Amino acid sequence: MFRVEMLPAQRGDCIWLTYGEADDLHHVIIDAGPSETIGTLVPELENRIRSLPKGSNRIELLIVSHVDADHIQGVVALLSDHRRVKLFKDVWFNGYRHLIGGLLGGPDGEYLTSALESEPSRWNKAFNGGPVVVPDDGPLPCRRLAGGLEITLLTPTATALRQLAPEWAEACEKAGIVPGSGAAIPRSTWRRDQLLGFDVDILSAKPYRADTSKPNTSGIACIATYHGKSVLLLADTPADAVLAGLDRRDPGRQRFAAVKVAHHGSRRNTNLSLCERVQSKTWLVSTNGAKFGHPDPECLARIVVTQSKPTLVFNYVTPFVNDVIENAGDRYSVRLPRQRPDGTYAEGVSISL
Repeated sequence: MFRVEMLPAQRGDCIWLTYGEADDLHHVIIDAGPSETIGTLVPELENRIRSLPKGSNRIELLIVSHVDADHIQGVVALLSDHRRVKLFKDVWFNGYRHLIGGLLGGPDGEYLTSALESEPSRWNKAFNGGPVVVPDDGPLPCRRLAGGLEITLLTPTATALRQLAPEWAEACEKAGIVPGSGAAIPRSTWRRDQLLGFDVDILSAKPYRADTSKPNTSGIACIATYHGKSVLLLADTPADAVLAGLDRRDPGRQRFAAVKVAHHGSRRNTNLSLCERVQSKTWLVSTNGAKFGHPDPECLARIVVTQSKPTLVFNYVTPFVNDVIENAGDRYSVRLPRQRPDGTYAEGVSISL
């Protein structure tokens, strides 16, 4: 079995991977959404973890991709009871100490640092406690987890981590926190053009302006592979950073069983060059569209015009997603969460590979 779930993390990400044989399943969690999920998703995560069969009640790996609120705040809440760190065999997270060590933001990163310092042997264990980082040369880092899942790191580079340090320190200063010390835990918008039809040829031709956010560039993007099937997991990473990692893996076009689209489908993180280098039938978009109105139509259009009849998978049904559905035809299809008998949709979606 190899399954990818996009849990209901509202405007953020929470990805749950399950792999292995029926009587020996293993799990990986990536991020846990923003603070809005604390009363819903976070309790669900804790219950799911604790309900795993005896002997399998720990997750092989928790990845905190980067320090943006819509990825890290749910993890901060989950680990506010530091004893819960023991639920995970390893936690990949680049804290302030990993930024200034030469080889992440601000207050939320320090809160998580405080939790991980209670179990330091589980913090970046697969990297001997050092940064989760792609070296300047040599092969991409690859780690094999119990049960046979392999994770290949595409980003971040040491340069990206170093460039984040000043922003982290500035955010901590504003919050009255010493960077690196750890700290105790103290509506939907839509652009008009999103609702005026989904013409992929017009939209895909619009100019691309890259995301320059340092937290996003410093994020952990990776490939998870099990029994020959690979999933590309892009966090909020800009396209150029992903392409640099893919180039080191294979200079040709690369095939994936599924792609978790970067930055909830932002037009500033997925360009035509990236889509032309990646081949997949299944593209996953995690967001309810709140605050920033993701996904952007340009992002989805770039996927559609470079792929052969892809399936766009959404974990929420929004006004824009309904527009995408109405325009679906021979060029792409759409997969949604389960529809209830009353016509409403459940939140979250699961894909078996």
